[in-house]
Amino acid sequence: MTIDIDVLSSLFEMSNIMEGVSVKKVKDLGGELGLVKHFKSDINTGIDSNETIVNLRQLYGENNPIEKELTSVWEMIMECFGDTMLQILLVASLVSTGIGIYKDGIATGWTEGATIFMAVFLIVSITVGNNYIKERQFQKLQQKIDENKVQVIRNSKVEQIDGQQLVVGDILFFNLGDMLPVDGLMVSGSEVKIDESSMTGETAQIRKLPLSEIDELAKKDRGLVQKVTPFLISGTKVVDGTGTMLVLAVGENTSAGKLKLLLDQDNPPTPLQQKLEGLAEDIGKVGTIVAVLTFFALSINWSIMCFIGRAEFLTIDTLQFAIQAFMIGVTIIVVAVPEGLPLAVTIALAYSVNKMKDENCLVKNLASCEIMGGANTICSDKTGTLTQNQMTVSALFIDNDMFYNQTIYEKKDSISRQMQELLAESISYNSTAYPKKNDSGKFIQTGNKTECALLELADKFGFSIQFYRPTDKILKQLPFNSRRKKMTTAIYYRQMLRIHVKGAPEIILNNCTKMLSKGQEFILDSTKKQQILTNVIEKFSSKSLRTIAIAYKDTQYKGSQNSLKEIAYNLSEEELDKDLVLLAIAGIKDPIRKDVSASIQQCNRSGIQVRMITGDNKQTATAIAKECGILPQQNVSEYEIMEGKEFRDSVGGLVAIVEDGKKVLKVANQEMFNKISRKLKVLSRATPEDKFLLVTGLIDQGNIVAVTGDGTNDAPALRKSDVGFAMGEAGSDVAKEAADIILIDDNFSSIITAVKWGRNIYDSIRKFIQFQLTVNIVALFMAFLGAVVLNKSPLNSIQMLWVNLIMDTFASLALATEPPSLIVLDRPPYSRKQPIVSATMYRTIFGQSFYQIFILIFVLIFVPI
Repeated sequence: MTIDIDVLSSLFEMSNIMEGVSVKKVKDLGGELGLVKHFKSDINTGIDSNETIVNLRQLYGENNPIEKELTSVWEMIMECFGDTMLQILLVASLVSTGIGIYKDGIATGWTEGATIFMAVFLIVSITVGNNYIKERQFQKLQQKIDENKVQVIRNSKVEQIDGQQLVVGDILFFNLGDMLPVDGLMVSGSEVKIDESSMTGETAQIRKLPLSEIDELAKKDRGLVQKVTPFLISGTKVVDGTGTMLVLAVGENTSAGKLKLLLDQDNPPTPLQQKLEGLAEDIGKVGTIVAVLTFFALSINWSIMCFIGRAEFLTIDTLQFAIQAFMIGVTIIVVAVPEGLPLAVTIALAYSVNKMKDENCLVKNLASCEIMGGANTICSDKTGTLTQNQMTVSALFIDNDMFYNQTIYEKKDSISRQMQELLAESISYNSTAYPKKNDSGKFIQTGNKTECALLELADKFGFSIQFYRPTDKILKQLPFNSRRKKMTTAIYYRQMLRIHVKGAPEIILNNCTKMLSKGQEFILDSTKKQQILTNVIEKFSSKSLRTIAIAYKDTQYKGSQNSLKEIAYNLSEEELDKDLVLLAIAGIKDPIRKDVSASIQQCNRSGIQVRMITGDNKQTATAIAKECGILPQQNVSEYEIMEGKEFRDSVGGLVAIVEDGKKVLKVANQEMFNKISRKLKVLSRATPEDKFLLVTGLIDQGNIVAVTGDGTNDAPALRKSDVGFAMGEAGSDVAKEAADIILIDDNFSSIITAVKWGRNIYDSIRKFIQFQLTVNIVALFMAFLGAVVLNKSPLNSIQMLWVNLIMDTFASLALATEPPSLIVLDRPPYSRKQPIVSATMYRTIFGQSFYQIFILIFVLIFVPI
């Protein structure tokens, strides 16, 4: 029997979840096992055939992103003709055509009115064409933003697929930092907490457990179980834990999909568009005044001619003159209103964001394009941005001995087999990545790259990840985050609870009481710890290696798998991580990107200060910063490199103050911050809170700050910054959601691309403003001068419409799509308060206007027609 799609979709309605209706429905359908049976799937092995996938897709729909319906060409045409001035002009030209036919006959009388119709039609056609191209460019951009990769179990294998290929019945992996792409039921996991504020508005993190575990919990604590659910809702964020879920709704049937259908997905105007709309409005008002004055000047001149007897008042000629004068006035308004200004920005943005996409910058927030043109500070992560994010273990401390590069594998026989097995077990269970091998046996790193490097080490020792995961032996897992700086996994091992831990060496070493070497455990006293710190960790760090310590312990807890799972659940993090046995310390090499040094030099020439913020220790951070060119090779001065805690203590952290009735965070000691920030180039052992503190202080100084981030905890700093860059490959979904631009290739050089295009947008708009204002001043002055002095405008309605066509449409298209030159990077950035029309531009505009007016007056008076 097929389960109705509406029944599955209703499980994720918040009212049903809170009232317990959803849980009852799931139980009526047979619980987790009953549901997977309906979908011909399996919790451990997933969907086992392509035929089943096709059938499920036909029954329950595809996971396609919700897209706004595009505006049709006809709707665009009608929108253009909704302009009041164009409507008036068309009516006036229709009357003019009638009078022309009445006076001059059908043979020639229709030409003037028809020519105006033709000019209006051409203006509308080009405007519609521009809007059509722009809208479809933005659609392609949104489709790129909606792309994402996910991991599922299919036919007993872990596969990475496109998120749009998900179907109801899939077993989907989720990790800390993910934004859930579909609705589903949690079937396994540990320490999972979800931020559902996007759906409920509640900021409290919601704990999640599989339905079977909730039932067990209900037997012991009925009150606690009311706060726990198994339902994972699309669009919500995983803020802690890892696990798997059974997909129950996809595409437009998900909670997020239904919400998107109701939302207006139009892009809000950017700051530059808003500025230019205000400027266009002011110019339009001036044009209206000139149009009214021109109409009255022409009317007064005609009245004088009637008064002196050179024309008759109540004739068809008077009516024709009045209509022509009115049309000239309306045309002046049409010409004066610079609708091309906002259009130029829109075209420039549409053109730029698509070109930036080709250069690995995926723009989510249009305003960020233009803001990047003024960025003068970049706070960059190290891993994957400055480095290649292709990690390999190139140094290993194990069995109280050190190995480097290929000798790790060439001399692996000198490492006891027991130690190799234990190390591989610890690495494999205590990770979430699932790297693959290609046909030639080369490792393809997918997921956390540090974990991939360690898993490759275990694989070369002869222990494949498939020996260990997927598995039900993992009883509890505390994933790595920037606060803990370690990852812990509790496993079921021979009727005993075993703990595996990896993370920052100084933290792991502090929790270790013993060290395993040559098959025996030795006491790890303070002297030995200091030796390891000096001779191993600092030595690895000085070679630009990221150091990871690996430890384990066997607990005294014994019993069945279920009983040990309950024990592990109740153990605190402190209890899990104390009294560890040190196994090894790995030195992981992540080579610097080849073009990073040149890019940082370019930033310096462009007036942009680059600061590196990293979780690595001070020695590693210093070595890498020197290699990149952020720090000088010698004589590093005070404050150029600081550790996060030292920086935080020096400036006093953040304090909340009230401004304009709102609570805002400020640096406690801004004077000290100003002193430090003038020199600070590297912040090591930094937490996300340190990054947020630095960004807050820099923005309060008036800087335009760009920030890169990849983790969930980076989201506050990404939002606080003027432009947030998330990593496309290594970034979490939460970081991507908080960012303005996604670096598809995680490359620092792509930030330079964003700066280049941002400055180019600003330059292009300035060129167009200069051109527009010059033509406006000349056209309006000559129209008014002709009406006063010559009793007619030197340019009739048709001619002025052609001027408008060239000025507003062709010019905006030409100037807004000019590609950037590298010259734009060889000057300082625009300041936050710098006006868009500079003093130099004003001089050019008025100088050109006076010159053109002088030439036109000379031609008008002295050149016979």
